[in-house]
Parts: sequence; structure tokens; C-alpha cells
Amino acid sequence: MVKLFISLLILVIVVLAAVLLVQDDPGFVLIKYADFSLETSLAFGIVAVVVGGLLIQLVLRILLSIWHLPTTLAKQSERRRAEKSRKLLNIGLIDLAEGRFEQAETNLLKFIDLAENPLINYLAAARAAQQLGKFDQRDNHLKAAHDVKPEAAIAIGVSQAELQLASHQTERALATLTHLRTLAPKHDYVLKLLAKVYFEIQEWSSLRDLLAEVRKKKLFKDEQLEKLELKAFTGCLSMAAETEDESLDKAWAKIPKVHQTQAKYILYYIELVNRYSRDSKLIEQIVVKSINQQWNTELLEYYGRLAVEDTTKQLATAEKWLQDYGSSDALLLALGRICIRLKLWGKAQNYLEASIGIRPGKESCYELANLLGREELNDQQAACKYYREGLELSLHK
Repeated sequence: MVKLFISLLILVIVVLAAVLLVQDDPGFVLIKYADFSLETSLAFGIVAVVVGGLLIQLVLRILLSIWHLPTTLAKQSERRRAEKSRKLLNIGLIDLAEGRFEQAETNLLKFIDLAENPLINYLAAARAAQQLGKFDQRDNHLKAAHDVKPEAAIAIGVSQAELQLASHQTERALATLTHLRTLAPKHDYVLKLLAKVYFEIQEWSSLRDLLAEVRKKKLFKDEQLEKLELKAFTGCLSMAAETEDESLDKAWAKIPKVHQTQAKYILYYIELVNRYSRDSKLIEQIVVKSINQQWNTELLEYYGRLAVEDTTKQLATAEKWLQDYGSSDALLLALGRICIRLKLWGKAQNYLEASIGIRPGKESCYELANLLGREELNDQQAACKYYREGLELSLHK
């Protein structure tokens, strides 16, 4: 419409210019062909040429429009279908979010050949198929996504692994993630998913090998990471203990130094040594070395209960700690128990009473009550008193 207006304006200007040009001398234009001749004024001739030129241009445009009409109609149809594809993508994503999975899958795949980014359609359709339990169809959608955009292999693989994990196909997820790990060794989320898979299938040695990198990259919250580490390291120790003695030592050596000083790992290691070797001397060495490296009340409690070949030496070790570290309720309780095994009744009583004096605990109360109830001391009244205190402490915790 604008072009037509401009053309008419140009025509009017040309006519006015022609009239003004020839108003003093109209002149003439003669056209002759064979026996035919036409004579007119110059102004009219100019106007006729301009109008004729415009008419020829208009006719050519009309003919070109007719010639290109099929292509134009096809493009308009394609644009309409592409627009409908965009609308169906939005509708399909809303259906997926609202739980209408079958409808979502249908809408996401309709007109997908005209979608601007069919990768999104296929990935969303795969999630819809997953929710419908159509796992083969889900895998087909993921394959189609890879076919249309092979450079998005990581994104597609991560989605596939997530879906496989959600459907408890852990072995398939492991295969997918192992492949992704070769494609992108430093990809954080792939590493995180792989750690989860190893945890699920109890592949403790493989999980252990990942944990240093997992901790460095802070891929899990502290509580989750501690759970993974505990399961992985204790799992490796258990498997090693069931094979041969040397394997247990090697498995312990592979545990990070920071964990080798923690009571929960040391006690588990000791439990395995005790279960498979019955070597009390080795166990005592492990506990003493650990306490010397890092003071720990749980290990002290274990040491106080530990029956060893040389109890006198055990008492001397504990009394040296008393000199080096000073009095604590846990150490005094351990000393009292060792003295009971040595039948040093009076010394045991003094240590246990000192432990209760620092911090009354049910364990120290029960130990002292049992000691006082023995025929060697036979103080039943005091024994009943400490039994009662121990019971009250148990009820309050």
C-alpha cells in the first residue's frame, strides 16, 4: 500500500513537471510505424511514457506473483505450522509439568520436524514416556534427540542417566555415566551421578576412588558426603577382611589420613581385625597409636574394656596418659576398669569415684556399683546408691 502511494505521488510530480516544462513551448511527439502514425503534444507523450512504464511494471509484478504463488503459499503454510509447533511445545511442557504425560508426549512430538529446537521436544517427550512406564519409547526419543543434535551428547546422556536412575535401572545408568565420563572427565554433574550409582550398587572400591575429587569439588553437602565416605571406606575394609589379612592393611592404608584418626573408622577397623585375626596385641597397638595421635574419648572407652595379655602394661599406658593429658571422666573410667581386671579393688574404686566426681555417667555408676557389690568390698548400701544414680542418668538421656 505504501509503495502504491509512493508510485502515484511520483507520477503526479512527473506530470506536473512535464506540464510546467512545456507550457511555453508545447512541442509535439510523432510516432510512426509503417502506415500507422500518431502525433501528440510533448507533455502528453511524457505522461504516456511514465504511465505505460508503471503499467508494464505492475503487469510484470502480477505475473511474477502468479508464478511464485505455489512457493509463497507453501512458505505461509510452513510458517503457520512452525508457529503451531511452538505453541504445541509450550502446551506440551505445561502438560508435562501438570502430570498429563500421555497428552504431553503427543503434543511435544506433533510438527516436531518444524520445531526450532527439536532437542527440547525429544528430551521432554522422553521424560513423559518415562512417567508412562514406556522405557523403550523413552530410549527411542533419546536416540532421536541424539540424531538431530549429536553435539549435545553430554546433555542427552545426563538426561538418560537421570531417567535410568529414577526407574531403578542402575546397571544401565552405570553404563551411560561411564561412557559420559570418557567424553567429559571433568564434568561435575556426571561425577556426582556416578558416585550415586556406585553407592546404589555398593561398588565401594570404585566409589572410594571418586571421593577425593567429589570432596574437592564440593558436589555433596557435608552430611551426605560423610555418609558416602563412611559407606565406601567401611565397605572396602569389609571386603578386604574377607579375603586375606594383608588386604585389610592395604585397604586401611588407602583411607585418607584425616579419617584414620577418627574413632568411627578406627573402631570399625579394630572390629574387623578382632573378628578375623583375634590378635589382641595388634588391636592394642592400633588403639594406643590412635590415642597418641589424637585424643579421643570413644577410643578411651574401648581401651578400658579391651582385654589384653599384659594388663599391667595396659594400666601403665593409661596412667601415663593421666600424667600427660590430666584427669577426664573417660580416662578415669578406663583406669577403673583396667584396675578391676587386675583386681586392684581400692585403686579401681578411687578412679571410678574420681570419674563420677568430674562428670556423673551411667557407665561409671554401674561399674562402681558392681565393684562395691563384690564380696571383696561388700558395701551393698553404696552399691544400691550408685545403681540408683546410674538408672536415673539412663532415664534422663
